[in-house]
Amino acid sequence: MNSCNTQNHATNHNEESLPPYKDELPKYTLSLQFYGLALHKVEFDTPWSDRSSLLKPVVVELNSNQLNLYEFCADKTVLNVVKQLFKHQNYDDGSSHEQAADNSDDYLFDGDAYGDALPNSHKPMFSKLRNRIDKKKSQKFLHALPPDVCNNNLLFEPVSDPQNYTTFAATYRGKLLHSYTLLNLSVGEAPSSMLANYKEDKLHNSFALVKYRNTLRLRVEYTQMLLHFWSFHGMVHWYRNLCVGRDLAASIDERKVLQIKSIPRNFSLANNALLEASAREALTFNPETRKMAHRDSFSSVEDCSSCFSECSFGSTGTRASSIEACPDFCKKAAVDIYGLKIACLENMYTPIEKQYISNCIPVLNSFDKWIGAKVTISNYESFMPKNDKSNVNEENRVFISQYTFNTSVRNYNKHAPLARVRKCKDFYVDSAGLVSLDTTVKT
Repeated sequence: MNSCNTQNHATNHNEESLPPYKDELPKYTLSLQFYGLALHKVEFDTPWSDRSSLLKPVVVELNSNQLNLYEFCADKTVLNVVKQLFKHQNYDDGSSHEQAADNSDDYLFDGDAYGDALPNSHKPMFSKLRNRIDKKKSQKFLHALPPDVCNNNLLFEPVSDPQNYTTFAATYRGKLLHSYTLLNLSVGEAPSSMLANYKEDKLHNSFALVKYRNTLRLRVEYTQMLLHFWSFHGMVHWYRNLCVGRDLAASIDERKVLQIKSIPRNFSLANNALLEASAREALTFNPETRKMAHRDSFSSVEDCSSCFSECSFGSTGTRASSIEACPDFCKKAAVDIYGLKIACLENMYTPIEKQYISNCIPVLNSFDKWIGAKVTISNYESFMPKNDKSNVNEENRVFISQYTFNTSVRNYNKHAPLARVRKCKDFYVDSAGLVSLDTTVKT
């Protein structure tokens, strides 16, 4: 009996001498971060309500499974110059179609499918006069841009470094315009008039084509929008990261293993021409240097991208000379617009690479059907209807008529509550409205 008491006393003594147990959670870090500037346009407020807004610059922030759009806070002159720069770089003025009609069939893949005309092509006299006038206007307004725009300080090319973004946001990020969950996101390349001849799936409705390249079309929550990016490099990386964010938004049990398309189909006439063009380009391969003769190693793309990121936010004394300090390959990764060099990774890919990559990105048309699609709506409680003859809201069964939902969205966009914890609910899109599913999550 005494031995038992002694043993219990020793056990109690050991327990009292132990320090209190502390289980500190690790510091939260974002699994996905991506930032940049883009031109934004809303095409549909809801699946049943179209809205033709104008393209305007916005700050795009990808925060794991959340897409945030902020106002680009700059004076009116800078805003106009940014829009004109995007137009100059990516807009279709119709000249490419005239060239394609006048030249031989080889033109289809001899030039850059993404807007760069042949070097020996000739423009009509009116186009030359118009370009001369535009040049004088542009040179005048380009002086309104920050002096270090050549170093990507406006994030024309996207970055993943939060420190660079924080510096940019302190100056240019305005109020939050909208925040979306990426669950059930639909994203694809928006077919453009510049790319219509290079896509596998031909479109016969020219009215459905946008007039600028490097554009993604998103159906996120209940909205359809366009995000127009500065370069092909930016569009491809935004597409990739948006798809990753969509996967992060879904629970592990609900994630689908998809067959990712890595090469174009080989039975289309366009891709037969593409394969022939690949063979022609292979003739430029230099076996002695083990690289393509017309450019440096493809691996330099990421090095150049990080170089811009590092050079973008130096001190005032180093900004002016930061481009000069970059490697020669990085100096080439800039576009010259009327004497002003601006960071641009458009030419980091050959035309053949662009066509292969583009044909591996799905196309999302403006007229593709919503009916039967599954959408996730954040802050769904703001859209809950009354139980009346047009709507149902009882015992977790919800049906929102399209007319009621259109009105609710307009009111919500005017007074959108920016809740930190947002409840989300899944719905099916029906021709008459939204039908709820028995799932409610927080993001």
